[in-house]
Amino acid sequence: MQEVSKSNEGLALFLDRLFENEGAEGVVSSMSFLFGAFAVTVDGVVIGASDTFLNLVGYSRSELYGMSAVELVAPSARRKLEKRFSQDFIGHYELPLLTKESKIIHTLVRPRIFFSGGRKYRLAQFIDNTATLSLARSQLENFMNVSTALMHAFEYRDPYTQGHMSRVEKIAVKISRLLKLDEQSIGNISLGACLHDVGKISVPIEILTKPSRLEDHEWAFIKKHPEAGYKILTGTHFVKEIEDIVLLHHENQDGSGYPHGLKGEEIPLGAAIVSVADGLDAIAGTRPYRKASSFIEAIKIMEGEANKYRKEVLVAARQLVESGQLSGPEFGVMSSLI
Repeated sequence: MQEVSKSNEGLALFLDRLFENEGAEGVVSSMSFLFGAFAVTVDGVVIGASDTFLNLVGYSRSELYGMSAVELVAPSARRKLEKRFSQDFIGHYELPLLTKESKIIHTLVRPRIFFSGGRKYRLAQFIDNTATLSLARSQLENFMNVSTALMHAFEYRDPYTQGHMSRVEKIAVKISRLLKLDEQSIGNISLGACLHDVGKISVPIEILTKPSRLEDHEWAFIKKHPEAGYKILTGTHFVKEIEDIVLLHHENQDGSGYPHGLKGEEIPLGAAIVSVADGLDAIAGTRPYRKASSFIEAIKIMEGEANKYRKEVLVAARQLVESGQLSGPEFGVMSSLI
């Protein structure tokens, strides 16, 4: 930490002297190794910018200089930028720039603060991250297409659970939003829920569709499906959170679940959410050996076994049931039973 502090102090001293001798233009031209570097005054007015930054935002120097830095940011991010300015934030962060043509450029920002002549200045490095984000979105779309294909393949094979994984995905996403998770986590939970039962493709169809309760040796086949699903995903570059959901969605908070008998916080939140969503849909849905229940009945049954489920997730599920958010055509015939 001390070495990092000394490095920052050295950079600030260098920038201070450079600014005193050559001004804002001298700073940005001398920092040519910084893509899109520009300096702003303490009140957020642009006073210097490199050619690369000008090309990035599409302004000429005469147009850019004197502008508020906040005007160069997408409206949705302006409040956060103002907060960072007020806190003298110097960590790395993502920032959507707004070009002269009102196009959004997604950038990574690395700011620095230095002083000269008793005034505070900011120097920031901008790296265009738009192409990387577009690739990530394309990959996510491909993952979604693959997961949907796998989900439909399994549901085609087992008509009694047709629509189950898609309903679990919708319930899991609703719970995740109620718990105020970030969008990346919600996306991973969505994918994990879509794929949570994909390992059942390895279970003999006569066991999946048996019209009576399963024998112990038949349950042994069923209990292998999380690990089978995990093996299917291995090597496909799914993120760990998604793989964990597929592997651990039958783990219980009290350690009575499978395949590893994990307890409490050992179980990732995403897997705990899909566990509740899976249980809610499984109890409320029709099975070969019993009729469907209502969501109200299902949540009561689950609360009778509350030691199996993470408390805040089960509470969120009840809120969804009581508010009627689990009704509608996406939940099939069950909507009429609520």
